[in-house]
Amino acid sequence: MPPLPRSIAILLLIAVAGLATVPLVGGRFHVQLVTQIFVLAVFAMSLDLLVGFTGLVSFGHAAFYGLGGYSLAILTRDFGLVSMGATLPATLVVCGLVSAAIGWLSIRTSGVYFIMITLAFAQMIYYFFNDARGYGGSDGFYILTKPRLAIGDVTLLTLQDRATLYYMALVVLLLTAAFLWTLLRSPFGQVITALQVNEARTRALGFPIDRYKLVSFCIAGILAGLAGYLSAVQFGYVNPAHMGWRESGRVLMVVILGGSGTLFGPVLGAFVFVLLEDLLSGLTEHWLLLMGGFVVAVVLLLPKGIAGLLLSAAGRAAKSGRSAETHPDEQPSVHAIPRGGVDPILETVDLVRQFAGLIAVNRVSVKFSAGKVHAVIGPNGAGKTTLINMLSGELAPTGGHIRYKGRDIAGWSPDAISRLGIGRSFQVTNLYPSLSAFENCRIAAQSRLRSSMRFFRPASRLGAVADRAHRALARCGLGPRSQDAASALSHGDRRKLEIAMVLATEPELFLLDEPLAGMGAQESREILDLLRAVARDHTLILIEHDMDAVFAIADTLTVMVNGHVIATGPVDQVRADRAVQDAYLGHRDAAE
Repeated sequence: MPPLPRSIAILLLIAVAGLATVPLVGGRFHVQLVTQIFVLAVFAMSLDLLVGFTGLVSFGHAAFYGLGGYSLAILTRDFGLVSMGATLPATLVVCGLVSAAIGWLSIRTSGVYFIMITLAFAQMIYYFFNDARGYGGSDGFYILTKPRLAIGDVTLLTLQDRATLYYMALVVLLLTAAFLWTLLRSPFGQVITALQVNEARTRALGFPIDRYKLVSFCIAGILAGLAGYLSAVQFGYVNPAHMGWRESGRVLMVVILGGSGTLFGPVLGAFVFVLLEDLLSGLTEHWLLLMGGFVVAVVLLLPKGIAGLLLSAAGRAAKSGRSAETHPDEQPSVHAIPRGGVDPILETVDLVRQFAGLIAVNRVSVKFSAGKVHAVIGPNGAGKTTLINMLSGELAPTGGHIRYKGRDIAGWSPDAISRLGIGRSFQVTNLYPSLSAFENCRIAAQSRLRSSMRFFRPASRLGAVADRAHRALARCGLGPRSQDAASALSHGDRRKLEIAMVLATEPELFLLDEPLAGMGAQESREILDLLRAVARDHTLILIEHDMDAVFAIADTLTVMVNGHVIATGPVDQVRADRAVQDAYLGHRDAAE
C-alpha cells in the first residue's frame, strides 16, 4: 500500500475537520444526508478490499449489508437487546459466520463464476427474508428501540440522537479506513495485493491463496455488516431490498466511480454519488438516466476513478507502486545445500498425464540426483512442460508417482510443493509487473515465514525478509535496480528477477522451464553464468531448446519424444545415442 501524497493527505484532513462541524452548522437534512454518505463509504471500502486489493469481484456483497440490519432488528425485537455493547458484536459475529460459509464455497470459483455464485447466495438470502412473514416479508419491519451505550443504569450515549449517530458514523468511517490502511501494509495485505496482480505466481511461491481469499472475504463481509447496522439505526427499519442485486450494483458503482484500490477513492465515490443522486432527483424524474450517463462518462474518461485523477494531479500515478524504503547493496550470501542427503532427491515412477484422448506424458520414470543439473530435452510437444507442471503441482498426474526425498507428492498443490523446497520459473516470465524488483523478492521471501497472517505489523519492518530479498537480488546482479519497477526491466533482467524471486524462497530444487527463451547472445551468456552459480548450491531440473547451453551446463540428460522417455543418463552417453540423434539432436535446428 503506497503512502498517500502529502497534498492529498492534507486535503483529506481538512475535509474531516470540516465534516466534524456539520451537526453544529447544518440542519437536520444535512446531518442525515452526510450520515448516509458515511455509512455508504464504509460499505464501499469493505467491497474495495475485495475488488481493488484482492481481485475478487463480488456482486452479492449487499447480502452482508442487509444481514447487518436484520441482525440488529431481530436482536432488539425478539431478544429485547438494546445495548450497543451486545447488539453490535453479535451482529458482526453473525455477518462473519455467514461470510465465512459463503466465502468458503465461493473462492473455489473464479472470474465470472465467482461473480455469479456470490450473486446467487445474496439472492437466496434476499428471497428468504422477502418470503418470511415473521420478519415483515417484502415490507420489512421497523426498529422501535435504537441501541444505546450504557454502564449499569447510566446511559452514556444513545443513537436515537441524530448528532450522536452522525459522530458515531464518522468515527466508524475513520476507524475502518485506519484498520484497512494498517491491514494493507501488513504481511497479509502484501500477499492479497500480490494475489490480485498475479495469482499463479503467488501460489507458486508457496502461499495458500484460498486461505487468504477467505480471510479477506470474511473481513469485507464483517465491515459490510457494520455498515448495514449503522444504516438500520439511521433509518429505523430494514427491508429485503437492502440485500438485493441492485444494492450490490450500487455500491460497486460507488467503488468504480471513486477509484478502486485506493481506500480513499470509495469514500470520494460515496460523496459524489449521494450528492449527485440528491441533486439530479430534484431536477427531473428521469434522473437515473442522467446518473447512468455520468457514471459511464467517468468510466470512459477516468478509468482509475476520481482518486486516480487526484493521484495523477499530485504526480504520483507513475510512482504509486514503488517502495519508499532503501537498502544498501549487499554481497551475495551463499547458503549451501548439504550434500549426501536423500538421493535421488526427486523421482517419477510411471508418471502419466492424459488430456481427453491425448496422453501428453506416458509412463515416465526418471531419477533426479541431488546437487546435479538434469536437463530434459525433446521436440515441441514432447511433454516437457507438462512434466514440469506436474512436478511443481500446477497439474495433477493422471497416474503414477512423484517422490521428493522419498515422499509421494503427486497431486499436491503448488503452494504445498513450494513450501517443501521446490521452486520454479515459468516458460513465460511470471512477475508482479507493477511492483519494484525489491517488492517482488520481498513477497517471495515472505512466503517462508511461518505465517503471513499478520494484520497489524508493517511488512517493511520484517528485517530478515528484506535481507533475504536483497541477498537474492544481489546474487542475480540486480542490486542497483532493486527499486525499478519489474515492468521497466529488460527481458534478460526480468528473467534474472524471476530467478531471484525463487532464490528468495531458499529452495533446494529448482525447476526451470526454458530460461533462455527469446534472449540474445549476451543475455543468454549472462543467464547461463547465473545458472552455473546457482547450480553450485541447488539441484536444477532444466528444460531448454538451446543445445549448446544444455551441453555446457547439464550433468544428466533426459530426452522425451511424444510423451515417452527414449533415453536418460550422462550427457555424453545420451548425446551419442543413435535413437536420440534420429529423434531429436540430428534435427534440432528444425525443432528450434
